[in-house]
Amino acid sequence: MPGTGAPRAARRRIWLVSGLVALAVIASSVTWLVVSRAEDREERLAANQRQLARACAGLLPAELGAFVPDDKPGVLDEFGTMLRPREESRALLDCTLSWGGGGDAWEPDARARVRAEAVLTRTTGPALDGSFGLPLPDSALGAVSTDDRLTGSAVSASLLADCPKGLTGRVRPSRDLLVTVDLPSAADDEYDVPRADRLLASRTAVRVADWVAKKQGCGGRPLKAGAAAPAKAAKLCSWLSPKALRLAPGEWKSDRNAATYSRRTGVCGGRLDDSSPAEELAVKAVGAQSWSGVLAGGAYDSHRGGSHVPVPGDRAEAGKPVTIQESGDDPLLALWARSRCAAGPTYHRVTVTPQIGFTDGPQSGTTVLEPRERRQLSRKARAVLDRYLVAPDGWPRRAHCRDTKVMGEVAQWRG
Repeated sequence: MPGTGAPRAARRRIWLVSGLVALAVIASSVTWLVVSRAEDREERLAANQRQLARACAGLLPAELGAFVPDDKPGVLDEFGTMLRPREESRALLDCTLSWGGGGDAWEPDARARVRAEAVLTRTTGPALDGSFGLPLPDSALGAVSTDDRLTGSAVSASLLADCPKGLTGRVRPSRDLLVTVDLPSAADDEYDVPRADRLLASRTAVRVADWVAKKQGCGGRPLKAGAAAPAKAAKLCSWLSPKALRLAPGEWKSDRNAATYSRRTGVCGGRLDDSSPAEELAVKAVGAQSWSGVLAGGAYDSHRGGSHVPVPGDRAEAGKPVTIQESGDDPLLALWARSRCAAGPTYHRVTVTPQIGFTDGPQSGTTVLEPRERRQLSRKARAVLDRYLVAPDGWPRRAHCRDTKVMGEVAQWRG
């Protein structure tokens, strides 16, 4: 029909313009939504970073910012008498900050925790393995360990420090401060945790200990100052001479020797190299360890739980043959003693491990220890203890131990 072309063209132009306007509105909305979400993420990230800086009395390291998410809020749980005065708590400080997880997740994506508490009587102290990585005075003891998580890994530091003027906030004062720190690591597993992450945990533990000591006014110089260089342990175990003690001849290697001197605990050990054959009942391994102060009770309780502490007057098997059953662990004889040393009441434990061959006959996997052989092992254990106690550079002398009393033996073999 004539004259219809122009209206149709006009309608097409209207539809086109309307479509372009709609597209522009949609694009604008999408852009606004993207910008809005980006701003929300930036605000969330900033809020989480502020939370990290304030949490746990500001004691968490800034390096944890790498774990702070921009899509979920951090979850903070903190308590303790030094965070909330007059609160009844075993801890001076106990604070956990975590990110992610929730719902059906087994654990958060990342978690940091610091805890400080006054030790009243006994505890299991950090391992004396040199893992702490920072110099400490001989009154302090620290160690670092690692662990796997579902995502990444974690690094933990423990630190036992001295507060000469005492800590308050418990039923009675204590001069022993125990700090534990758990931090996340981006390493794929515990064996790949870098040294920087381990040192970060150690530095955080020192920071917490110094903060608590300063706030409590409990005395002692700051650990971070590094004023007291650690005593060298090079000669701590030089007393352990296989030749002087008439142990199994051959090549010996050290076993768990202390890396530095600590007046809280010491450890020495030696073992015959596997390539060196030993005669029957020759001593092929020797160990000596001491625990002092609050570590003494914890160590004794730990061994008592396995029935590995002496029972007064129990020498029933010393005068008769004993059948020993092969169990997978080397049979050994332990000798215990107690003293008073620089850090307080102390337990000493020395062990001798004999070479024992088990039969292949009718009573497979057994051997018989005669009374004279048992007495021979007792003499070896006493010789090790005596030499350990009087060695000029050994732990007992360095720790000024006195009033030593022998407590008794423990035969750690399965009859």
